[in-house]
Amino acid sequence: MKPGKILGVLLLSLLLAAVGALVWLRATGGTLSNPFAPPAPDAEALLAAFPVPEAPVAESPDGQVLRTAWLLERRLTPAGPCEQDRKSAVLPVTVTVLDPVRLSEGLAEEQRAAMERRVAAASRPNEIYENGAYRPELLRSVFSALLGVRLRESGAYLRETALRLPLRYADKNWQLEDPDMLTQALLSGSDADAEAERLFAAATEGLPYLPLHYAIDEEALSAPAPDPARFGETGDPAVIEALLQRPEAQALIGGQTLCWNAGIERFPNSTIRYYLDETILVLVWQEVEARGVGTFSEIFVADGSQLRRKIAGDTPFDLHFETCSQFARDTNAVLAVGGDFYHHGRACGISVYRREICRFEPSTCDTCYITADGDMLFSYRGQFASEDEARQFIADNDVLFSLVFGPVLIDNGTDVTPEDYPWGEIRDDYARSALGLLGRHHYLTMNINCGEGQYYYLATLRQAADAMIRRGCIKAYTLDGGQTATTVFGGQLINPVQFGWEKEISDVIYFASALPNE
Repeated sequence: MKPGKILGVLLLSLLLAAVGALVWLRATGGTLSNPFAPPAPDAEALLAAFPVPEAPVAESPDGQVLRTAWLLERRLTPAGPCEQDRKSAVLPVTVTVLDPVRLSEGLAEEQRAAMERRVAAASRPNEIYENGAYRPELLRSVFSALLGVRLRESGAYLRETALRLPLRYADKNWQLEDPDMLTQALLSGSDADAEAERLFAAATEGLPYLPLHYAIDEEALSAPAPDPARFGETGDPAVIEALLQRPEAQALIGGQTLCWNAGIERFPNSTIRYYLDETILVLVWQEVEARGVGTFSEIFVADGSQLRRKIAGDTPFDLHFETCSQFARDTNAVLAVGGDFYHHGRACGISVYRREICRFEPSTCDTCYITADGDMLFSYRGQFASEDEARQFIADNDVLFSLVFGPVLIDNGTDVTPEDYPWGEIRDDYARSALGLLGRHHYLTMNINCGEGQYYYLATLRQAADAMIRRGCIKAYTLDGGQTATTVFGGQLINPVQFGWEKEISDVIYFASALPNE
C-alpha cells in the first residue's frame, strides 16, 4: 500500500475513535475515564444539606399545635436517579407536607357530632349557650380536641408534591439552580395561625342550633321546681304573641299549630296565664263554654316524661288523699289537673302504675294509657280478654301509667263519644274535665265549671266532647268531673269549683319543667 493511503487510513481511524470517545463521554456524563467531567450528583447529600426553612412562630394554641405537626411532617425524598448532562442535571424529588385542605375534610361533621355529645351530657343551658348562641369557649375547646386527635394520626392528612429540581455544577459542587422552588413547596401552609382559624371557621360555620334535651327521672316523686320569674299573666294577646316568637318557645312548638290564638273571646275580665322555659310552654285561659266557665290549658313539653301522675302516698290505693292544689305544690307542677280519682270505691278499668298492673277490671270502663314518650293510647271496655294480653300491650307500648274513668271522646281524630256509659252521668249537666292530645308533646286540658250569675251552667259529656273537637284534639279522654274538675297553675287554683270548695282526691295529672334546679 502506498504511504499516502496508509496515512489516510490512520487519520480516519483516529477520527472515528475520537468521535466514539465523545459519544461515550456524553452517554456516561464524563465520569470515571473523563477527568474533566463533574461527578454524578449525590441526591441524598444535596437534600440533607438543604437549609429547611423555619415556619413562623404561632401565637394561638391551635396554631402552635398545627405548626408543630407541620414541622414534624415535612420530608424531602429522592424520587429517582438524577438526569445529568455534563454540568447540569435534574433531580426528581417528592416533597411531603401537612395539607390543611385535607385536614379540614369531614371536620365540620365531627364538630357537629362532638357538640351533640356535649349538649346531651350538659345539665344546664349555661354550660352550652350564651346570649342565644353556643359559648365561644365551648366551640373552641371542642374544635381543639378534634384537631389534636387528627394531628396525632396525621398520616392521613399529608400531601405529596413531585418536583424536578434543576442543578448546576459550580465551584466543584452541585447546587440547586432555584432554591426558592423547594423553599416554597416546604413552606406551603406554614402560616399556622391563619390556617388554624380557617379550619375553625370551616368546622363551625353553619353549625345547627342543638337544644338541650331534658327529661325527668320517671322514678322521681316530684319534678324540678319551676322558675317563679318565668310565670306571667296578661290581658294583652300581643304579649303572648311575642312570647311565642322566643327561640325556646319556637323550639318547643316545632311548627305545630296552636289551639290558642289572639282572637279567642275570653271569659269576661279574665287574663291569660303563661309559663315558658327551655323545656315547657303553658298557656292558660278561660272562655264561655256550654254557657259555663271553660278553663283551657295548652301545653308543649320537650320530653314525654314531663307529663306525669301523682297518686296519694305514692302507693296504689293509699287513703291519704289531698287536694289538687296540694298535690301541685308537692310535685313542683307548673300545671296540674284533677285526675281520674281511681280510688273512689268502685273497682274499674286497668290501673297501671310504674309500668305494672295494679288492678284489672277490663269490662267496666275505657282506659287511657300514657306512654314513656307522652302518647295517649286507649283500650275500650272488654277489649282485653286476659291480664297477660293487657300486660303485653303495656310492654309493647312502654306504658308508664294509666287513667281509669272515661269514656274516650276522640281517637285518632275520630269522635267516638258514646251515648251510654256506666258512670259519669254523661247526659246530665255536670262539671266536666278532659285531657287531650293536639300533636307530639302537645296537649290540651279542659275543665267546664259553673260560674256566677248568667254563667251558672254545667255541661253534658256531649258538650265537653264537642269543645275538645272544636279545638283540634286528635285524642281526648274524660277525667273525673264534679269537684275533681280542677286546674292549678303555679300552685294556685284558677277555676271555679262545683260547690265552691276543693275536695281531697286520690291523684292528679301534672305537667312539669325538666330544667334542673341549680
